[in-house]
Amino acid sequence: MKWLIQLRLRMMMLFCITLALASCLQKKSIADNHTIMPNQLEMIAAVVNEYCDANLFFGTVYITSVDKVVYQSNCGPQNMQYDVDNSVKSKYRIGSNTKAFSAAILMKMLDGKDLRQETIGDHLPWYPDNQCADVSLHHLLTMSSGINNYSDNEAVYDNYGWRPYLYNSSLDLNGPEDFSNRFCTCGAEAGQSGTPSFTPGSKYEYSNCNYYLIGNIIEQLAAGKQGNIGREYWFANIVQEQILNPLSMTDSGSYSAIGVYSNMTTGYIYNQNQYLPLANGRPPATGGPAPYEDILVNPYSNPLVLYSAGDLYSTVEDMHKWDQGLYGTQILNDTQKLAAFAPYSNTGSSDECEYYGYGWFVTYVDPNQYGKVANCPENPADANLRMYEKFLQYSGSYPYSWVTSFTRLLERDQSIMVFSNYVKEGIESDCIAKEIRNIIFYSDKHRTEQCQQDLNQA
Repeated sequence: MKWLIQLRLRMMMLFCITLALASCLQKKSIADNHTIMPNQLEMIAAVVNEYCDANLFFGTVYITSVDKVVYQSNCGPQNMQYDVDNSVKSKYRIGSNTKAFSAAILMKMLDGKDLRQETIGDHLPWYPDNQCADVSLHHLLTMSSGINNYSDNEAVYDNYGWRPYLYNSSLDLNGPEDFSNRFCTCGAEAGQSGTPSFTPGSKYEYSNCNYYLIGNIIEQLAAGKQGNIGREYWFANIVQEQILNPLSMTDSGSYSAIGVYSNMTTGYIYNQNQYLPLANGRPPATGGPAPYEDILVNPYSNPLVLYSAGDLYSTVEDMHKWDQGLYGTQILNDTQKLAAFAPYSNTGSSDECEYYGYGWFVTYVDPNQYGKVANCPENPADANLRMYEKFLQYSGSYPYSWVTSFTRLLERDQSIMVFSNYVKEGIESDCIAKEIRNIIFYSDKHRTEQCQQDLNQA
């Protein structure tokens, strides 16, 4: 275990450096005036209309500045069958935007603990006694654990994740714990042999297992055990109690397949989408009414497979409450926010200078010149990132239908939400969000070749 002790010492040093760097990076603000000007709003409207008119985007675009809404637009059907259009009241499955909520809850529950020293094995008694049990909670939070991604195994969406688990009463576990025990313990079903696929903390590799295990740990901390626990200790109710209720996010929650939700969007997918053949559910044989003949209702996927890694739904109005709540101390205190919004794992993005924080992608841009930040080192402490502007982002996608792009421009106290319930190629929400950010930063949409090609082929 000598390697583990040495690794922890190195990570502790990096943590101190990173927090110091993060503290410097909290400064307001590079430019004096962050008002989104009328000509910029006109450009934003033109971009949104272009995607809507081409039937590439169904959803809601919502831009805020402090507590004001400066732009909103809706297009496409919330539900084709009942001829209901999308609105700001539409509820969207927010996918991996759930991870920021999970990270915040874990930080609150373990306030004062060193997350670099706390391990999976410290908190999950049922977890196998292998090298993955020594993975720290920091490594889970920063997508640097070396635990394989269960989402790469399409079979998991068929029979697993039910609560209580339906197929094996011999294990004293419940649905999410049994799921993790099968797919997130570095065992044979996950394609591992009891060891991480790389030295934890040495690199970034996206894995939904990281945040699924965080949900297991949250429930363990709340209930003091796992298996047959009361509903009040389920992740869905913990997030309600600790975040949604305090922020009055009354149109948000964890999605249940048997729930009934007013204004819930129906998910749609293009019938020629390249990933549709991988879907485990059976999409309808025919599409919607004109002009939606080539658009199908999404195949069913068990929502408990997403759990604390991606199962929440919300509206743009509620997500604005979440955004504003994170500027105060109602959810996270100042020290916790410094840790949550700090850059840790370099994602290796070829498009922008991007790191992974605690439940967020942390991105740096030069607000005076469009293009990739030249110096984006593996270790963020190796560069002077203070000269750039930092923002937080996530594109939460639910298999085959919903894509919710959420951006927090921290130094401007602005947010950009592009929430969609339709996937054609799967890039449309991100294209719109990036072009809006570029208009705000540079007064130019700077559309990528891929996004233009998507429009050309519509």
